[in-house]
Amino acid sequence: MKDRLLRIKEFIDKKGKVSLHELEAEFKEVSSMTLRRDLTKLEEENAILKIPGGALSVDTVLRAKEADFAERIVYNAQEKLEIASKAVSIIEPSSCIFIDGGSTATYFARALPDENFYVLTNALVVAETVIRKEKPKVALLGGDLRRNDFLTVGSTCLDFIDKINIQIAVMTATGFNKDSGSFTCGMQTEADIKRKVIEKADTVIMLLDGSKVNKKTPYSFAKLDDIDIMVVDKSFPEDLKKSIEEKGIKVY
Repeated sequence: MKDRLLRIKEFIDKKGKVSLHELEAEFKEVSSMTLRRDLTKLEEENAILKIPGGALSVDTVLRAKEADFAERIVYNAQEKLEIASKAVSIIEPSSCIFIDGGSTATYFARALPDENFYVLTNALVVAETVIRKEKPKVALLGGDLRRNDFLTVGSTCLDFIDKINIQIAVMTATGFNKDSGSFTCGMQTEADIKRKVIEKADTVIMLLDGSKVNKKTPYSFAKLDDIDIMVVDKSFPEDLKKSIEEKGIKVY
């Protein structure tokens, strides 16, 4: 059986994506039911990913995710660089910082000086970025690792946050509704983590470029009242910036 599983994995790795019909044609000596069980076994071993009617190579998925992240990281790059540069100037060395996931947060992580920060994050990319520096300490929050964005989520992650102290939370949002003053994201599990972090943090800094204003995403995780500081880019609407400052929130 192990030999057959290895041959099936190699076939899927070579093709990148295969249908059950292709597997049946390649492995004529194996029944369709057995092939389905083999795919389940391989997925349990994290060797492949099952999809309706077939399977994907894990390497293919990772390359696609890397390409997707690369596309997001270069979108509005100048705006994100501007926000990151402003935000790191606010942070004092030796602070205990939670850094959120997302491309803007990754720019912040890159710009963070090589000082004695204690960085907490549930974002694998952020953890990898900061740990390359010499002085900061990094804690990656435990939990279920999501395939689409390499964030840890779930009850284990929430329990972890309950047990830690956060001086500064550096957060991002997928959208901001200026009428309701709510910050939103695309996944409920992500909203749960963001909400819990904001509850625990002494100071909350929101990084937001102008493209996020009135962008609609389904899950709200914070309101303006939950935020202490906003760091925005030059494309951020000036009238909105003034109205936020009138609520007592510092806007950089």
